[in-house]
Amino acid sequence: TPIKIPSMNSLSATERCVKCGLCLPHCPTFVLTGNEADSPRGRISLMQALQQTDRDLSPGLFRHLDQCLQCGACEAMCPSQVPFEALMDTARAQLEPLRRRSLLKRLSRRLGFQLITSKRGQRLTAAGLAGVQTLGLDRLLATLPGLPKPLCRSLRLLPAAQPKSFQRTTAENPPTGTEQRLQFFTGCSGDLFDRTTLNATQRLLQRLGYAVDIPAGQTCCGALHQHNGEPGKAAQLARANLGTFSSSEPVITVASGCQARLQSYVDPAAEADGFRHQVIDILSFLLARGNADLEFKPINTVLALQIPCTQRNALRQAGTGEQILAWIPGLKLLTLNPNGGCCGAAGNYMLSQPQLSEPLGRQMADTFIASGAQQLVTTNIGCALQLRAALGEQGRRVEVVHPVTLLERTLIGHMPVTGRR
Repeated sequence: TPIKIPSMNSLSATERCVKCGLCLPHCPTFVLTGNEADSPRGRISLMQALQQTDRDLSPGLFRHLDQCLQCGACEAMCPSQVPFEALMDTARAQLEPLRRRSLLKRLSRRLGFQLITSKRGQRLTAAGLAGVQTLGLDRLLATLPGLPKPLCRSLRLLPAAQPKSFQRTTAENPPTGTEQRLQFFTGCSGDLFDRTTLNATQRLLQRLGYAVDIPAGQTCCGALHQHNGEPGKAAQLARANLGTFSSSEPVITVASGCQARLQSYVDPAAEADGFRHQVIDILSFLLARGNADLEFKPINTVLALQIPCTQRNALRQAGTGEQILAWIPGLKLLTLNPNGGCCGAAGNYMLSQPQLSEPLGRQMADTFIASGAQQLVTTNIGCALQLRAALGEQGRRVEVVHPVTLLERTLIGHMPVTGRR
């Protein structure tokens, strides 16, 4: 049976919206601007206008649809079950051929996508990033007056110094052929900006006795293209990954955004629907395994947890971070956004919409500072970059890590279940 990639070629589902307005207080951009056009209800009306034959595509229509974070907060609480994220993807795909970008903007957009999502581009980006950080050019450039705002923003969002490469290590104990095998999806941004998490995940799984396969043919999950009006390219990347992860072993992810995209690859109505059930994030995998035979070193610190929008709204896994961090004794855990709230990262949104992204990041950073926490954890690399930059602007140098990194750092080892204290 041919594998089907889900798509929505019309905006007819906008008719489900009854304009009740219950979503408005949950929408970060509406709360920030107070503009009805920046609310889910307002954007639904704009999408409905796209279906009119005599439509007039004003600059405001493009702007208000572009300013949507696609955080999913509205969809998660909608009583009419409006598929808002899929509708926004469709609207942006319909608008993409109608945009009047300058040649420079078109080239910049294409180059940006290539540098992050293609193998060759990733190698160039990694080499450039390493060179800039080794020479301290990021700190030097940040102090120069008159730099273009987009460049200043990009410099602030650079990650902390990464390990030189993602170490595809061998297990501590030689494979016996009887251990469970796992497939590891590393993602394009992970290998560039979050090697610490990738290394910690691989080491932890191997210490627990799993054989970790990292298929060389894997590529970007396609979320960046899917949410930016290029569903054809997103489907191409999806097919490449489906062909690469063709075995039946679980596919482990560490980034909530990648997990959400991978699990959306296959149409639920199709027969070939196994892949979406193979994909599981590292925290859910570990929780299912349990910790009865594990011992962790105590940490006497106050830790703040930020729950990414994809984890809360798309995956409905808001509690996994708290559950897994409870394994570490002595840890005092605070949740920055227990009732929702977006940090403003949203993929490339933090670069394309800084006028909204930066205030949202500052709000979350202020909450962290007021909490008195000493360290910050999140399961999304975009959120980590955004919050680290926002805290840096306020003179706070805070380590932002994935929960699995803390688990790997504090794991003492296995012990018999009967001997656990």
